[in-house]
This record gives sequence, C-alpha cells and structure tokens, in this order.
Amino acid sequence: MEDAEIIRQILAGRHEQYAVLVEGYQEPLIHFLRRILGSEEDVLDCAQEAFLAAYRNLTHYSKEYPFRAWLYAIARNKALDLHRKRRKEIIINIDEDMVDHQPRPEDILVEKEQASILASVLLELPEHYTQALYLRYHQELSYKEIALVLEIPVSRVKTYLHRGKDKLRQCLERREIHSGEGKPAME
Repeated sequence: MEDAEIIRQILAGRHEQYAVLVEGYQEPLIHFLRRILGSEEDVLDCAQEAFLAAYRNLTHYSKEYPFRAWLYAIARNKALDLHRKRRKEIIINIDEDMVDHQPRPEDILVEKEQASILASVLLELPEHYTQALYLRYHQELSYKEIALVLEIPVSRVKTYLHRGKDKLRQCLERREIHSGEGKPAME
C-alpha cells in the first residue's frame, strides 16, 4: 500500500494504520539519526519524537513531497534541537552495512581499515557535505528529498554533493600521498 493511501486512511480515522508507516521507516530513520547523534539512546528517543511529531502533524503533511522526506526533515530538526540543547559535538558513525563483507579474514581486515579511513575522512568534511552525501548515497534520496530534509534549495544540494565528493576525493588522495601509496616507483 502506498504511503499516501495509508495517510488517507489514518486521517479518515484508522489511526492504527500509522504502525505501518512506523514499521516501514523505523530502521532507515534510525540509521539517518545515527549520523547526527552520538548516543544510541538519543537516536532512539529522537526517532520516537519524530514519529510522534509526524503523527500529530499529519494533517499538515503535503502530498507534494514523499512522506519519507517529510519524516526525515522532522527527525533532523528534532536531532538538531537535541544537539543544541546538549551542546554536544556531532559524531558521524559509519555503519558496517556500508562495507561489503568478504569471507576471507584478510579481506575483512582491509575493508575495516578502508571503512576506518573513510570514517576519519568524513569527519574532516563539513557536516552539511557529510549529511548530503549520506542521504544521497546511503539512503538513496533524490535531490528534491534531500532539499526537503536539509531545508535548503535543490541547487544547494547539488553544490553540497559536488563539493563534498570533491573534498572527499582530495582528502583520500592526500592520505594516499602521505602513506606512500601515491608515489611513483623508483627506477
């Protein structure tokens, strides 16, 4: 069943249908919030608050945007409110599911090292680049959906993605050169 139909049913009085939306979006929303918040407890609390706020404001939802993007925007605002309230530094965690595990131990070790390098490089990027890259390549949101979540114009989403990829590439290249992997062999 489409989100729009579920929402129509909820607004018509079938409030139990909201559980379908929660089940469908709970895990992706939690993964998204882990990028913003450091504590698993904060992530779960924020996800719950976002679902509750979305339910309470469902009459204000516009069918013009996907429910997922609207929910992510609510969750992001809740997370940023919590972040400001506690004045914590934003921590970005790399999910293990971003790494394609291989059965051989040496491959797993290399992948973990690469994930660790990627995680540390992502920490060097400005938060807005990291969030845009995560939403696009891990959550597979469209430019329009990312714009809604981050509350910025689509043109700025494109800029963030372009500059974020460029800075990510530069940081990775810089690390290769410093580690000696980027140097040409001596003859």
